[in-house]
Amino acid sequence: MVKRLIRTTLTAALFGGLAATGALALEAPYDHYVFVPNRSSADVAIIDTDTDKLVANVKVGNIPHQVAVSDTLGKMITSNTHDNTISITDLKTLTTVATITLGNEPEHMEIGPAGNIAAIGNIGEGTVSLISITQNREVKRITGLYEPHNMTFSPDGKLLFVGNLGANFVSVIDVARGKVVNEISVGDGQAMAALPGGEDEHQGIINVTRTPDGRLGFAAYGDGDVMAVIDLRSQKKLATLKLGDEPWRAYTTADGRFMIIPNNGDETVSVFSTTAPYKEVARLKGAADMTGVNTGWFETTAFVISRGDDKVVILDLVDMKNAGEIKLPGGSPETAVTSPDGTRLYVALSGSNEVAVIDTRGRKLLRKIKNVGKEPWGAHMVGSLNYCH
Repeated sequence: MVKRLIRTTLTAALFGGLAATGALALEAPYDHYVFVPNRSSADVAIIDTDTDKLVANVKVGNIPHQVAVSDTLGKMITSNTHDNTISITDLKTLTTVATITLGNEPEHMEIGPAGNIAAIGNIGEGTVSLISITQNREVKRITGLYEPHNMTFSPDGKLLFVGNLGANFVSVIDVARGKVVNEISVGDGQAMAALPGGEDEHQGIINVTRTPDGRLGFAAYGDGDVMAVIDLRSQKKLATLKLGDEPWRAYTTADGRFMIIPNNGDETVSVFSTTAPYKEVARLKGAADMTGVNTGWFETTAFVISRGDDKVVILDLVDMKNAGEIKLPGGSPETAVTSPDGTRLYVALSGSNEVAVIDTRGRKLLRKIKNVGKEPWGAHMVGSLNYCH
């Protein structure tokens, strides 16, 4: 096995790994590393999936929420919610090359298809920041959003579709012009939460989940128990579909055949076909406080993460039935990522400071990687479908 972690000098051990002080480097390609933000220890753990060992902890800002990696530029971006900043880290040296102050509470982000621009939602300010990853600077801050949550670029990178957690519509941003050019309603009317700082609390649109071919977007509206199917080329709503109670967001299979939606209000999971007429093909048993869904092993299996019940619910996508569960007692599973080859699932366990490794073919827990940091919050891999809360 080729050793892709280059170590010039040993540094002090930190959480069982190595503290990144400029003495370490990662060698491209980066698709065999898992990047895990640790909210309470203000760092990002890096796990080598060749060995399932922790190889480094990279210091970032306070309460890191999400990590994204531009493999084309060899840089990692981390949103630091408490500091209102992002950290940009050079993966070749694991050193911070820029700390950029943004708006209030930057959380969710998405990197454009060219790998040179990142969009970050400042959820407490109602703005989206566009970041030049090449120049390490904010180039535009776009107003007129309502608690911007997850974001999705069009395949050509010209448009950005933003889920408004505080509203029942999707905002469309023209990236070149740096402005909102359209609002696509998902529920009835144009209901909006109070502006940042208000007392109203809504569960609006978490995300517009794109099919892998980039043609369609699926946007679930939590308060309305419905999901819109949007043509991402024309920005037209094609259908409105009924879901269960308090749907979270849609998750796509890697082959694009299905959208899977956890309904947290009634603890069910809806599975929809992505081919017109976009029918619900199954509604299966879920669990409490479902934070994410990942698929694996040639898209035959879905793994539904339940933070409320400390387990992963297994769904058979061939026979469309429940197929067991993997218990993670005391783990408080957050979100996860499937390896690019679809064989392993890496689940961040905030309650035990571990990352669980699940065999997607055998549908079983392989091991737990211990002491990755304090309160691991998610997992990110280059070349995979990456999701955050």
